[in-house]
Amino acid sequence: MSDFREALKSISESPCSEHPGFSAALACTRCGTFICAFCASSRAGLCLRCLHAAPELATRRARLVASLIDGAALVLPSLLLGVLRCLAVPDEAGMKAPAVYVPALLALLVQASLIRGTGASLGKRLLGIRVVRSDGRPAGVWRIALLRNALPIALCSYCGWFGLVDALFIVGEDRRCLHDWVAGTRVVKAPRAPRSFAARFVTG
Repeated sequence: MSDFREALKSISESPCSEHPGFSAALACTRCGTFICAFCASSRAGLCLRCLHAAPELATRRARLVASLIDGAALVLPSLLLGVLRCLAVPDEAGMKAPAVYVPALLALLVQASLIRGTGASLGKRLLGIRVVRSDGRPAGVWRIALLRNALPIALCSYCGWFGLVDALFIVGEDRRCLHDWVAGTRVVKAPRAPRSFAARFVTG
């Protein structure tokens, strides 16, 4: 208990690293630099250096697993419903019925809601990663939905080689696929996000 009190006393007696005229209220949650109450409230507990520091890029393996999860969440419910419909009504083209695509539509709406809130789809949220703009600012849902997702899918349907070229761009140092360059985005590790079992399993 005495050690805790001494630590609090040392913080209160130290000046803020950004505002020397003010006493420190706490330490930066990332690097431990002393900051005042104003810095803590306006910068989510981060010092100026950590606030503008580039976030760590997501690993290629995490991005791959997140993409597989998102793909499965989109395709499997409709596929399962189509199979069940074909078994129940053998004479009808079950996979062509409009009702088969309802689960996929619901999955898209859920994904859009998740992306709008955090910049991370279901797969990315499970892996503890998210999409941001190239300058680190939050990426809007329309930028992600149209430029990162809809446009590449449309180009892939027109030219199958685009998907391969798009994926190969991730081997670069920036770990950005071609659709990331088009949309002006990158995928980074989500700060402070609780790491799920999937994230710990894939990223260690």
